[in-house]
Amino acid sequence: MKLHIKIIFNSINRKRCSDNLMDEDEKDRAKRASRNKSEKKRRDQFNVLIKELSSMLPGNTCKMDKTTVLEKVIGFLQKHNEFSVQTELCDIQQEWKPSFLSNEEFTQLMLEALDGFIIAVTTDGSIMYVSDSITPLLGHLPSEVMDQNLLKFLPEQEHSDIYKILSSHMLLMDTISSDYLKCNEDLEFYCHLLRGSLNPKDFPTYEYIKFVGNFLSYNHVPLSDCHSSEDAVPRGYGTPQGKQICFVATVRLATPQFLKEMCIVEESLEEFTSRHSLEWKFLFLDHRAPPIIGYLPFEVLGTSGYDYYHIDDLQLLARCHEHLMQFGKGKSCCYRFLTKGQQWIWLQTHYYITYHQWNSKPEFIVCTHIVLRYGISIYVLSGETLFYQKSLKIYDSSGHQFHIPALNDMENCNQYFELSGIVNKLNN
Repeated sequence: MKLHIKIIFNSINRKRCSDNLMDEDEKDRAKRASRNKSEKKRRDQFNVLIKELSSMLPGNTCKMDKTTVLEKVIGFLQKHNEFSVQTELCDIQQEWKPSFLSNEEFTQLMLEALDGFIIAVTTDGSIMYVSDSITPLLGHLPSEVMDQNLLKFLPEQEHSDIYKILSSHMLLMDTISSDYLKCNEDLEFYCHLLRGSLNPKDFPTYEYIKFVGNFLSYNHVPLSDCHSSEDAVPRGYGTPQGKQICFVATVRLATPQFLKEMCIVEESLEEFTSRHSLEWKFLFLDHRAPPIIGYLPFEVLGTSGYDYYHIDDLQLLARCHEHLMQFGKGKSCCYRFLTKGQQWIWLQTHYYITYHQWNSKPEFIVCTHIVLRYGISIYVLSGETLFYQKSLKIYDSSGHQFHIPALNDMENCNQYFELSGIVNKLNN
């Protein structure tokens, strides 16, 4: 009996053990299934995120693996962080900047008030950036100055001194000092800069100016083909290659300039109309004029148009007026008009004479004034320069050559009125 009970008890224990083992196996399988499901969910989420990141990257990203996508994203974030740090360093403090102005607008207003412009120069003198405000102050277009060497615009006797200043942090050390770049003290110096001229034959004139700025480190400074500094200064002053250091400064005129040209650097489609008496007095000014020239209609009515023209353009404008009175219609030369803000703006005028419907007597002159880009006023030149040029050869963007004859008499002046096609092509 005891033996029978013992056998039954052992069988029950074995069954319990097997049941326990089965329960543990089922639990393990359930855990593995749950873990696999969680891992699959994480992988799917990761793949979705990689796909979203890949879609944000530029170019063809269809064949990129996950590692390449992550590397490109990391590179972008690094550049973005560097740019954010530089932006914070250059950001204007809100305590003394009006909240309704952006940084760019406030900077432009300050430059206009100070008679200055911004320039960025590498340590070997190559100009990497210059603001548009250089044009009304010195008569140079930004596109003509950038990628040139600063020494080209300095008198020869100042070349060595200015080059030493620009490369001063490289003369005593082979590596760039981070403490030097973090220094808050501004570097100031005076020199002379060449003024732009309508006539390349004019004797060069220099403006006495003041540089105020400091050296900043940039990671992506474009390389320039300009190497004129090596010819202008001794070879011992050469800077080591590959150093991405720029001297960023504001440049101010030492002598304030009260009259300056308002230069439209970008292509302009602005125009306005007016009516004049046969003696060229204002009779009407339309609503588009005040934003351009600054004057309201009642401020100019009854005044002579010649009161607002540049003295160097008066002779040719008078001849254009004579041509209009003789032929009844025409187009003026490019001329400078004095705005209410005491700035010279370049205009060109299409005009014709209207006649009384009953007695056919001339009544008044209708004018359409077009605001010219500064580049057009430089290339077509003012009336004074045209009168002293023997001839001009102008090339448009396609490489076609146009020939402008000398304007030494009225016949050639009449030929000038037929050059509208050239001006239009240059505008385009």
